[in-house]
Amino acid sequence: MKISNRALGYISMFAIITLFAYIAYSMYTAQQSVSHVAIVDFDELGSLQPEDPAVIRGFKVGTIGTVTWLGDRARITVKFDDPIILREGTEFNNVNFALMGQRRLEITPSKTGKILPEDHVFTGHFEPGIAEALRFIENVNQQIIIIRDVIHVITEGDSTHQSAPEAFEQTFSAIEAFLDSADQEAAKMSPQIMQLFNQINQTSQSIGEATVKADSAIRLATSAVNEKLDGLQNTVKTISETAEKTNQAITDIENNTLSAEILKTTQTVEKINSIIDKFNKVIKAINTKGIKVYDENGNPVRLIKWKNMNIIGQTARSKAKDRADSAAAVPTKTEVPKTDTSAATPKAKQ
Repeated sequence: MKISNRALGYISMFAIITLFAYIAYSMYTAQQSVSHVAIVDFDELGSLQPEDPAVIRGFKVGTIGTVTWLGDRARITVKFDDPIILREGTEFNNVNFALMGQRRLEITPSKTGKILPEDHVFTGHFEPGIAEALRFIENVNQQIIIIRDVIHVITEGDSTHQSAPEAFEQTFSAIEAFLDSADQEAAKMSPQIMQLFNQINQTSQSIGEATVKADSAIRLATSAVNEKLDGLQNTVKTISETAEKTNQAITDIENNTLSAEILKTTQTVEKINSIIDKFNKVIKAINTKGIKVYDENGNPVRLIKWKNMNIIGQTARSKAKDRADSAAAVPTKTEVPKTDTSAATPKAKQ
């Protein structure tokens, strides 16, 4: 296929325009990647100041612009004569290059790494020079002078301070005086302390003896109380046994027909009433000096008279006499014993 001259001209014109566009873009990109200034921070600045040179491999590429103090560090700006590409890893060294202490900024650019913008802050390195060495020597000399003066004051003293030997002797003398005084005070206090210890020992012995006595007394009291309690328990036991025997006797009497018949008789009831009266007199006539019973006239009284007392019951002769008297007596007179018998019957049942 044959291309016409007009088409060839269009193609050539498009190629030339594309080439110019590429060149312009490359120039624009290169212009964007270069830096006209650099910002560097130093922990120590030394004698570096504005208008000092900035060099790369010994060739001047710019000057120091402004110096700003940030308290703990100094920040400088470097103005480049020609735009330069600054990459990550580029070094800025503050070095001394002359005998009189002049300084300059030596830049060691990095060939690799990411391209950094103009506002990136680099960290510089300070290298001490002759001036810093002389200043360091001067500082050392001042410290030596101060140390010498201190040693002189310690050894010789001055108008306001004593020397170390004098202060030591004075302190040692004060210590010896204090020790002597302490020994004297101890000698004075020794008898009193010994007396106090003796009193404490006597008091301890007295307390021990009192404790032993108290322990013995407590033991005796405890044994006496235990004996009383044992006796009281025995007494309670005896009373309980007596009460049981009394209840058993009352039960036996209630269950025994012969005893019931005896209690039903008028004569037995009268005897019981007489015994109750005697006991009442006993209670009223008890003498506080001894258990004795006296009658109304002050004569001793016998509580129970065994003569003519028939506890078991009536004899056959008395029964026959009673039957004869009952047959000959009037009926109204025989109702009285019946009333007494009925009155006595509930007592026997109880």
